[in-house]
Parts: sequence; C-alpha cells; structure tokens
Amino acid sequence: MAIDPGRLAARISSECGLEFVGSGSRAGDSGQRLVLQPAHHPPAHAFALVVEVGWRSVEIAFSPGSFASGLLEAMGDAEEAGRAAFVSVLRTSIEDGAEVGFVLNGATSSFDDPAIWRARWQRVTLTMRKGMLPLDFSASEHDAELVGKWVCRMSAAILALLPVESDESLDLRNPEESVAGLPEGSRLRVEVNRYERDRRNRAAALAIHGNSCMACGLSMGDRYGAAAAGLIEVHHTTPVSQMGGSYVVDPRTDLIPLCPNCHSVAHRRSPPFSVNELRVLVGYDAIARESDRVGRE
Repeated sequence: MAIDPGRLAARISSECGLEFVGSGSRAGDSGQRLVLQPAHHPPAHAFALVVEVGWRSVEIAFSPGSFASGLLEAMGDAEEAGRAAFVSVLRTSIEDGAEVGFVLNGATSSFDDPAIWRARWQRVTLTMRKGMLPLDFSASEHDAELVGKWVCRMSAAILALLPVESDESLDLRNPEESVAGLPEGSRLRVEVNRYERDRRNRAAALAIHGNSCMACGLSMGDRYGAAAAGLIEVHHTTPVSQMGGSYVVDPRTDLIPLCPNCHSVAHRRSPPFSVNELRVLVGYDAIARESDRVGRE
C-alpha cells in the first residue's frame, strides 16, 4: 500500500505550523515519489520537498521554485536563532545515521560552516537521505511513520530559515517584506507585550526529540488514536521569563516535548521541575522496564 501524500502533508503541517499540500505517485516495485509544497503560495515563488521512498531508504530534497531567488536570499540572511535551529536539526539527523548534502551557489559546502552565512544565497541544494529503514510497502501506516519522521526533520530545517511575519503568516512571494523571526524571549507588541514563542523552534524541537513525552513516554496518538496524533506541548527548560532579549535557543537542549499533564506539573513550582524530576514523580524507569518486558513477551 502507498503512503498517502495528503496524510503526510497534514502531519508536517501540524508539527511545523506551515500548511503543506501533498501529491505523489502510486507505490511500485521501485518505490514511491511524493511532493510536498506550502499551501496558498505560488509554487514558482516558494519551494517543494521532494520525497523519494525506495527500498529501505528515504531521500528528501529541498527544491526551490524557478522564481524563488528572493526567498533564497532571505533564507541566507536568517537571524542567529534560525541559523542555530537549522544547524541543530541537521546535526541531530547525521548523529541518527542520515546523510546530509548541502551545495551553495554550485559549491559543495558544510551546513555548519559560518562562511555560508556571509555568501549571497542564489542557488541552494539540500538533501537528506536515511538508509537501513525497515520499510514494508504492504504496511502503509508503519512506512508513513518512518518516512514522516525524516520529512519532519527536513521541513523543520527549512522552516528555521524562512522569514516569519509577526502575525505568524508567511508570504513567500515577498519575503523581503516579512518581519524577521525573533529569538525566544524577545518582546513583541501584539495588543500587549508578550514573549514570542517562535514556531520554528517548536518544529525543530519536535523534529529532534519526536512527539512523545520525555517525562512519562506518552504518545498521545498511541493513547487516543488518530484524533490526538502529533498532539504534544513544548517545554522550555529555561523559563522564557528568565531569558534575555538576545537569548538564542538551542532546540536540542533548551526545548523538550511534554504531554499536557507533565507540562502542567512541571510548572507547579518555580523553578519548574526538571525532566529527570518528572520522571521520578511518574516512575518512568519502572514504566519503561514494564514496556520492554511486555514487548519481549
């Protein structure tokens, strides 16, 4: 059975906060090709994520539109917070066994080389490939979960560099008119001053850590079914109120996914409970051991 491009697009939209639409071919002996694009934006001015699902592997390529030069320049001018999230997601992907390729203006480059931010981005190729995946085209739900994880990684990396407007809408046709995303803790006046929770950091955190609670291990989708798939909250290990205006979040260390219950308990005191303290409260180690035992049986 083929992976449903519409359902994959819905998952990416939910986790990244940018709406995608999906299309694709039927699965065959050689695999399946899926294309995800931001909804409501002319393809020529935006970009696509091209997903090639093959035998035990998935490869995702960032494909900018033919008139997306303004978007590429804006991505190259991303502020420090976006750059940090971009690098963090790609580093984590490599640590988890993926191959990442980055070509800037025709030259093979390293995505974590500071020199790339001094160049004018005119042509960009970014690919991510993960092999040795236990894909089985007869089990679409299983395949969709595995493929979705890696597509989320790529989409979070791209989203980290996109221009973000203060009303959290994107106009990819006119990126130069967008307001640059702010580091966590920077104040933004929207009716009243509030701390801007940059959705790009949330997307990066979920791409890195997954969407199961790091305190109790709960997956809302497993517990409640499709209606709760992907439902999770992101907790700042350093309270936002304690961050200075120039604080730059590292999604790998500063943000963790927590279920609504654990997130509420974490904030029952000041400073909040750490994830290790929450694990003690819920007996996470005992839960994990029991889960392993049941799995072996």
